[in-house]
Amino acid sequence: MIPLGGLGEIGMNCMAIEHGDDILVLDCGVTFDSRGLGIDLVHADFGYVLDRREKVRGLVLTHGHEDHIGATSWFLRDIPVPVWGPPYALALVKQRIAEHPFHDIERLDLRTMQHGVEYAIGPFSWELWRVTHSIPDAHGIVIRTPVGTIVHSGDFKIDRDPPPGDHMDLARIEEIAREGVRVMMSDSTNALTHGHSGGERQVEQSLEELVRNARDRVVIGLFASNVGRIRALLDVARTTGRKLIPMGRSVDTHLRIAEELGVITDPHDVLVPRDRARNIPREQCLIVATGSQGEGPAALPRLANGTHPDLELGAGDLVILSARIIPGNERAVLELINTLERRGISVVHRGNDPRVHVSGHAHRDEQRELIQLVRPRTFVPVHGTFMHLKAHAEIARDAGVPEVFFFENGQVIELHEDRTELAERVHSGRVHIDHFEPVQERVIRDRTLLAQLGVVFVSLLCDQRGRILDDPQIVSRGVIDEDADYDLLEDLRDDVRDAVETMRVPEDRISDELLRDQVRRAVRRFFGRELGRKPLVYATIARVETRR
Repeated sequence: MIPLGGLGEIGMNCMAIEHGDDILVLDCGVTFDSRGLGIDLVHADFGYVLDRREKVRGLVLTHGHEDHIGATSWFLRDIPVPVWGPPYALALVKQRIAEHPFHDIERLDLRTMQHGVEYAIGPFSWELWRVTHSIPDAHGIVIRTPVGTIVHSGDFKIDRDPPPGDHMDLARIEEIAREGVRVMMSDSTNALTHGHSGGERQVEQSLEELVRNARDRVVIGLFASNVGRIRALLDVARTTGRKLIPMGRSVDTHLRIAEELGVITDPHDVLVPRDRARNIPREQCLIVATGSQGEGPAALPRLANGTHPDLELGAGDLVILSARIIPGNERAVLELINTLERRGISVVHRGNDPRVHVSGHAHRDEQRELIQLVRPRTFVPVHGTFMHLKAHAEIARDAGVPEVFFFENGQVIELHEDRTELAERVHSGRVHIDHFEPVQERVIRDRTLLAQLGVVFVSLLCDQRGRILDDPQIVSRGVIDEDADYDLLEDLRDDVRDAVETMRVPEDRISDELLRDQVRRAVRRFFGRELGRKPLVYATIARVETRR
């Protein structure tokens, strides 16, 4: 078992299972870079399986969230193997692939899996088992190998009264447990959170109450993949006499796929396209919008800023953030809330009303319950940072699991019939994607330094002997304001000139490279002294012939 992503971090889930000359890959997700460096997404470094691509038999997907399917296009570009997945996940994969310039979707081998059917390739056979999560058609996977059965929970929670079609198949997993489970891998996302994750029905009731009591427009900010909640909001619209207006491209995508697959039926009695939103009376508007994380181009931040082309919110409207805040997005969400409140728009969120959202991931009580139900010989926590994995491992030990291993990306667990052991670490890492193409680590470092330190460009006009013929031309970005800091800029020019004129090198040996090095050192020394930081410096030398 070789984790390439998702162990030691949140997101980017990808696990390789290898036996002899065969490899099966589970999930192929992405994560997102919050540093503001122009990176669209990040996926696992597939180097280990790329080097063994002739052994890779296929990719199996558990469900359709981006942290499980988002890197499928890049994986298939280099390793064109069959992809198995539940219908909803594969529909989303097809949508993503259609957006990418390097695939002909007709040539890809995408195979739909159904609940209760066994699939096989090489030494592996597997079946899906239905779990409850915050997206339709979510599953765990049971994999049978020559050394025993592996149960992978996928992302899950235990909800005794979930929305229709989202029931967790605990009866099937009990049957599998009786057969004997060699290894259990389980979702650690909420391993630090005590208690139970809560039921979706409670959220539906709370949202209906808030909508019923609202006088003007109501906007629900949520993750577009939470189709069960959108389906409930269609019912809320019906019972409260409102029209549901989807805003955001991803909401449109999920509504279309959900209707095609029968997850949502006959929504058009209350569904109104966004370009007709202005025609609906305020008290009849129920808007479902993307952008609950405050991400700039999404619908909700544009509504908050008054820049959405189809609708303008006003004082008296209500916004409900029915989603958790992803770590790293706290500042953006706080700014979103403040922007709305300044305009007289009320905001309800988990901080002031915890009833408006429940997690799609199991809390500690549910994690313990599933471990006790499966009764594995070996337990491996997955999907979480080091502290999440460690906390989940402790739950398994307390539940009496004989062997508990927690490990991170690149570490390898070998399963033998009589033992389990850690093997030699393999290469793992991250690949940053900017507009469909990988960005090298050096470019990321440069972007980071540019953001942290700024950059200064210096141009010198010199004669053939290296003597400066004109004032150094200096342009800075992210270091000083050249108009406001004129005196500082003049001091810098003097330092550059002095540094060049005092070089202790014979004139016939002053090369362009020596001049550039001297200028770089002088500029960095100057700003280190004046500002306490040393920017990136780029120097160019132009030489001209002069008459003797």
